[in-house]
Amino acid sequence: MGTYVPPKSFIVEELLTEFEQQLDIDEQREEEAYAQYAWEKDFDKSWEQLVDKDGVLQFVQQKDQIDTSASFERSIPEEDAQGAIPKRGVVRNIVIMFDISDGMREVDFKPDRLHCAFGAVKALIQGLFHQGPMTQLSLIALRNKRSTLISQLGSSPEEHIHLLDNVIKEGAEGAASLQNGLEMALAILASMPPYTTREIIVIFGSTKTFDPGNILATLQKLKESHITVNAISIAPEMYILKHICNETGGLYSVTKDANHLKKLLAGHTLPPKWKSWMEPILTKVGFPPMEKANTASLCVCHSTLTYKAYVCPQCHSKSCSIPTKCECCGLYLVSPPDISRMFHHLIPPKQFIQDTSSAKCISCNVDMSSGWRCPDCSHMFCDHCNTYIHQELQKCPVCFSYAAKR
Repeated sequence: MGTYVPPKSFIVEELLTEFEQQLDIDEQREEEAYAQYAWEKDFDKSWEQLVDKDGVLQFVQQKDQIDTSASFERSIPEEDAQGAIPKRGVVRNIVIMFDISDGMREVDFKPDRLHCAFGAVKALIQGLFHQGPMTQLSLIALRNKRSTLISQLGSSPEEHIHLLDNVIKEGAEGAASLQNGLEMALAILASMPPYTTREIIVIFGSTKTFDPGNILATLQKLKESHITVNAISIAPEMYILKHICNETGGLYSVTKDANHLKKLLAGHTLPPKWKSWMEPILTKVGFPPMEKANTASLCVCHSTLTYKAYVCPQCHSKSCSIPTKCECCGLYLVSPPDISRMFHHLIPPKQFIQDTSSAKCISCNVDMSSGWRCPDCSHMFCDHCNTYIHQELQKCPVCFSYAAKR
């Protein structure tokens, strides 16, 4: 009797199946390797389930932690006890303090803390100007126990990202000085007009700060100047940073992973509530026409030659892009869509009501075990559509379609 020889096609198919199975195993092992260090795999990490509440450590179930982090995806407008939407400061002045010290070399975030945070800050800068076109932003680097001004107050997200990218390429170096950074931010924000916000956002990856003096004296000056400090720690919690945030009415958070960092920073794109010290003042804005010329002329924002520019209707100086603040006369230069995006924060859509009944999302037609119901049209939306409506559309699409048919 002859020996059975399987056909070549069968052998090739079996080899492909084994190869695919091996790939799945390798991918699973790689994910496990990145999830935690090898020496941590036999532990439950129960310390990660401890949270600080009013100075007391409390144990929190893992499910509660997941629910808490998921809440950042639903950054919808808040209402007061009477159901009214709070007034917001839509004209913002923000200083971002970015830690570029040796502590940002750690590789617990991939590829390291520095580049992971840089990607999240780029998304934050773009989101700030998308949500608030009349935002003025400045960047400060913390390294070598000094604070370095990366960019002046301005309204060009591309320019801020480009300048920050150049600094990141130099690499992390030395130690961070929180006080030096706060003093520089204080000098930038203290003279801002009372109808604008004064905010500092700190991205900190060190476990210590090297300060030349008493940082509590700097804290007192921040409070007197009505400056709000918000901070996100990539390293473990640092008490002095948390204390400064609490004293100035800001938010302090400790990030758990890269996605959590992006969600925490995205929460700062929504304009903050109106503060009691702020004064409502009518602000003059201009709608500059864009002009093209055959001969180049200097722009006032960069002092470079350009053939295409926006002409200020008040002083007739030229700027490269809008929205911006005219360097000559200080007039806010915007377009009608910019004003529309700002107006959405003053009259946002109503909060949707969480509903646990099974239904299909009226927008994307996905099946849901629970969702969000519009209080006006009573249609159901999934989590993603609810977030998109409140952050981007600013209108219920069903209610808007009904209004358009009338």
